[in-house]
Amino acid sequence: ILEATVDALERYGFLIYFMNPHLPMIELAEKLLSIRPSSNLTRVFLELSGTGAAEAAVKHAVEVSNRPLVLSFMGQYHGLSIGATAIGSLGARWRRHWEAFSGGAVHSPYPTGYRRPDGMTEGEYGDWCLGFLEDQILRYVAHPERIAGVIFEPVALEAGVWIPPANFVRGLRKLADRYDWFFIADEVEAGLGRCGKMWSIEHFGVAPDMISIGKALGGGLMPISAVLGDDRAMTEHEVVAGTTFGGHPAACVAAQKAIDIMVRDRIAERSARLGAKALKRVKEWQDLPLVGDTRGLGLAVGVELVTSKKSKARALKATRSVFFDCVRNGVVPLYDYDMNVLRIQPPLTIEERELDRALDIMEGCLRRASSRPGE
Repeated sequence: ILEATVDALERYGFLIYFMNPHLPMIELAEKLLSIRPSSNLTRVFLELSGTGAAEAAVKHAVEVSNRPLVLSFMGQYHGLSIGATAIGSLGARWRRHWEAFSGGAVHSPYPTGYRRPDGMTEGEYGDWCLGFLEDQILRYVAHPERIAGVIFEPVALEAGVWIPPANFVRGLRKLADRYDWFFIADEVEAGLGRCGKMWSIEHFGVAPDMISIGKALGGGLMPISAVLGDDRAMTEHEVVAGTTFGGHPAACVAAQKAIDIMVRDRIAERSARLGAKALKRVKEWQDLPLVGDTRGLGLAVGVELVTSKKSKARALKATRSVFFDCVRNGVVPLYDYDMNVLRIQPPLTIEERELDRALDIMEGCLRRASSRPGE
């Protein structure tokens, strides 16, 4: 990837792709379409960041539909620009000061699995969330014919590895069809093999109208993102979107090489295999008093810490303690917005022995914290 990127920098320098179309941009578009999750996605729009890709998808939905609102979900993350912060609803702490900009965003509950109401199965909670959306949000908050599209993370990693039941995602697709909404999957973090398939939406058996892509697309070297869309989203109207450095020739080349490696080395399949092993291992930690829940898809695994398994109260102090203990011992886990879920999201190329060692260290840190009173 590095060699190809340097060669592209020397050969092309810098070009603004929507003013000076270049070969790497066309080749990347073809490569992205070769790994698309569904055949209806036929168009490619290049951007600079995952945030920009999410915003570009929403801009296409709003301008093409001529509807002013976008539906998202509580606990979802789409970026940290003013627009993306308004669209997402990861938490009130991140949205403070920007409330004035969120008038076009409508938020509904997302099924969180572990924190569902007592007595409900995950599938029943998914149905409840769909019912709340239709019976409450669409009745009292936003008329469905004013909504341009729905954008969501099929697997919400920043929220703490939330994996919705399949009936929720399929039901959401049906609502989008009924009300003529664009159905947008934000794959910036969960896509490109992270969740054990090339795209996390593939776990749920539905076809999106658009997907936003970022993060791993640049192969760890270059900033680049993209939106894949169907013909209706990207050909019926001229949509004003883009950035100066989006689709940089060198970034396009880096992305091509990254995709080649992902396909050649079956990275998504490897993620599924190592992720299943990691999830099996962390489920053994549920005997610890601090561990309330463990969950994951591919190499995206969450360990939720609580002060009480009965109340499910978030163990904020203990999570912080375990996090810094892990860091001191050479492992840097991620965490969620609430800072009570430790997220295991290693590089998809991690050696199996390195993953095993990291899990050994995390287990030791968790057991030490569990043995301390008041944690």
